[in-house]
Amino acid sequence: MILSKFQLTDRVAIVTGAGKGIGKGIALGLAEAGANVVIVELVVEDRDATAAEVRARGRRALALSADVRNSEQVQDVVQKTIAEFGRIDILVNNVGGGGFPSPFMDISENRWDSVLRINLKTCVICTQAVMKTMIGQKRGVIINMASGAGLVGTPRQTAYGAAKAAIVNLTDSLASELAPFNIRVNCLAPGPILTEALAGMYTEAAKAELMSHLAIKRMGTPQDIAAAAVFLASDAAEWVTGKTLQVDGGYRCPHMQV
Repeated sequence: MILSKFQLTDRVAIVTGAGKGIGKGIALGLAEAGANVVIVELVVEDRDATAAEVRARGRRALALSADVRNSEQVQDVVQKTIAEFGRIDILVNNVGGGGFPSPFMDISENRWDSVLRINLKTCVICTQAVMKTMIGQKRGVIINMASGAGLVGTPRQTAYGAAKAAIVNLTDSLASELAPFNIRVNCLAPGPILTEALAGMYTEAAKAELMSHLAIKRMGTPQDIAAAAVFLASDAAEWVTGKTLQVDGGYRCPHMQV
């Protein structure tokens, strides 16, 4: 009985930024647990590749291109999802970025706004877009993506850290607001994840330095985050809301968190 609670059979999940990396890992993990997945990704080749892998797992996939910083495009995603599946059970606000080290005094106003927009505003836009549907269903799960940088002050990552910290607070606030409608809102805070994009950026020395701060001596993978997302999306977590789950291999050094 307990294992059945982890199943997502025929539930409908929207995953933003699902073409590569953590987003792709989450999309495929949800599909393996039984969900049908809406792949939201601007890069058409990556979008279609993830959709094909979802279908290869025996699930339905809807591949959509949208800039989730644009509310009209997000509304179009929601409308197409309802037209295709009739419901929205899960939203994963995965899109984010801009966590490149820079002294605070060198960050331009445009750069600051850009980092907050891609990380925080996308969560706001996408969550508002699905809320009406989820409230009508009296059921739903929203999973946001934070970072260790949003939990502990991180020099040279002030914009990124501020955006991720705001997502943690947004998660907690929305969990209380949406609980009466049986909508759960939680957050994942990954540690150092070896995605395709980052694999070429890490030298062996950099990997060794990162792993020296990990209790579990390996880099994280998108599948590690996907497993946590499946848990939070499933009925196994039906009494979990407003929480930020750190999936970071026991990362110890706050100034190295990403």
